[in-house]
Amino acid sequence: MTVAQLTQGSKEQLRFDELRVPVGERVQLETRSPRGRFSVRYVGHVQDKGLLVSLPMSKRAPKLLSEGTPVTLRLMAQNRACAFSSRVQKAQLAPVPLLFLDYPAEVEAVLVRHATRVRSRLIVSVDGGEEVNLSHTWPRQALCSDISLEGARLEASDLLGEVGDPLYVTARVQVGDVDQVLLLHCRVRTLEEVEDPFSGDYRLIHGVEFEELDEETRLILTGFVYQQMLREQVGL
Repeated sequence: MTVAQLTQGSKEQLRFDELRVPVGERVQLETRSPRGRFSVRYVGHVQDKGLLVSLPMSKRAPKLLSEGTPVTLRLMAQNRACAFSSRVQKAQLAPVPLLFLDYPAEVEAVLVRHATRVRSRLIVSVDGGEEVNLSHTWPRQALCSDISLEGARLEASDLLGEVGDPLYVTARVQVGDVDQVLLLHCRVRTLEEVEDPFSGDYRLIHGVEFEELDEETRLILTGFVYQQMLREQVGL
């Protein structure tokens, strides 16, 4: 099956060369022991031989991974969230800091459109800062009941902000086996009051749109959305 034949939400096994990853693309590299997450750049590949990425950085210093270290890589390619496992062949500092990895046998890919929303049950911290003039104190907790690459649905017992107000949302998520923290700058776009059918209480639904996400945050968010899509497919 070619990349063009993928349908939204479907999980497919692809060859790495089908993705046509551009040189310089940011890739998330995860290690299991010790657990770690690094942002690296794709440098190139030799088909069926190996991949080259930039050397991970830890505390502003290059991190040399041992030969044989298992890693997981995640990236976006052609609107697809992709993930695959590999192992370190070699790490070098000179003449250029590079990490050589095994060529992946296959890549898991899921088409993710920006508007695709997935269910979540995340307890998040919300801060309005000085820009949101409400009587309550910050930060406050809310439930993020669905999320996409462009925005989220936040449920709270009281008002977090009016339409147009900026909010700062902190969410702790797990992508694969690695804990991640999402720091999301967003803006309230819709407000809705709904009744809880079980308690009879009313909750305020805040539809928020993300703004100014950096590359690393978008990559983590994409990995989480991808993971939730797969869980919905298998009924988890």
